[in-house]
Amino acid sequence: MGQGQSSWRERLDAFFLHRDGGRFTAMDGLRGWALVMIFNVHFFGFYEARHYFLAEGSLAHRLVSMINAGHPGVDLFFVLSGFLIYTTIQRKNPTFWRFLGNRWWRLFPVILVVNIPLVAVLAKDVPTAIDNLLLLGLFPGTEYINVVEWALTYQLYFYLLAGFWLVVLARWPLSQGWGFYWLLALALYSQHFTGLFGPTAVPRFMSLIWGLGLAKLFHTPDLWRRLAPRLAWAWLPALALFYAARWYWTYQAAAIVHTPWKWAAYFSTVDLCFLLIVASLLSGLSRLQGLLNLRPMRMLGTVSYSAFLIHGVWGITLAELVVRPLGPGLGVLGLHYLLSWLITLATAALLFHFLEKPYYRVPQVGGVPPAGR
Repeated sequence: MGQGQSSWRERLDAFFLHRDGGRFTAMDGLRGWALVMIFNVHFFGFYEARHYFLAEGSLAHRLVSMINAGHPGVDLFFVLSGFLIYTTIQRKNPTFWRFLGNRWWRLFPVILVVNIPLVAVLAKDVPTAIDNLLLLGLFPGTEYINVVEWALTYQLYFYLLAGFWLVVLARWPLSQGWGFYWLLALALYSQHFTGLFGPTAVPRFMSLIWGLGLAKLFHTPDLWRRLAPRLAWAWLPALALFYAARWYWTYQAAAIVHTPWKWAAYFSTVDLCFLLIVASLLSGLSRLQGLLNLRPMRMLGTVSYSAFLIHGVWGITLAELVVRPLGPGLGVLGLHYLLSWLITLATAALLFHFLEKPYYRVPQVGGVPPAGR
């Protein structure tokens, strides 16, 4: 029995490309947590106008509203991406074009398979089709059919910035120092208030920059050795602050969305929480590491990219068509939730197997290793 269980676990780990002993394995679990948050935004948003079939203002309603407020899941993805892109460039030392080529090879097979059918059916004109396939926001007034893909636009512009900054400018040491980092961060952050550049016009782009900064800190050995022991328990107050901010959102969502400084303050607070959590894990002393290294959490994280792209347009939507004849109600909501996850994860596992695994099976220069997607 034990041998059979071991074999089953080994096959599962082989499918998901899990390897023990990597420095960043807990980040798979963090991506799993981020995916759950994002999924909940779009699922519970489906029932928000009906108050989730709960008494409006009740404790249960407030708790579900807080679960619904999972928007920061994207910001957690960004923090991790910023950290891992810096780490990868420092380790692999790619050329600019090789780095961008590997990033394209990582993202676009899934994007094209998911988006081409949507574009074929729903794109109203050529600019909309182009923007939904390239995800660069080239044409004013176009909208993404798959609404979550604004996050990939931010990613793509970040790759251009990171490639130019960390690869092209690497020959000038001044550009790689902390002074340059903080000047660039300040310039980007100010775009929230000037609105000059779309991809950096909200603080959420800054999650990528803060993640990169954490990587710079981690790769400064003398400084990191002094800080790491002090960060082992940082995840605990960070989680408390994070969920307090989520609870505050349930009271003040409209004010946060429509007030630039509140929007900036909210997502800056969220970023601080995620940075402390990741830093705690990097210390190697965090109790949180055991939870995030659990196989289900890592499995969620492994397929999180494909699941992110298809959960709204396919998983939740198709499940709703199945449960719709049952009529409205709290029980149907629960069934819809479970079926949505089932469709999402089954489809994401297939996309991962056929479209993501080939990336990891080819030796990468400037790509992100399996332990850090």
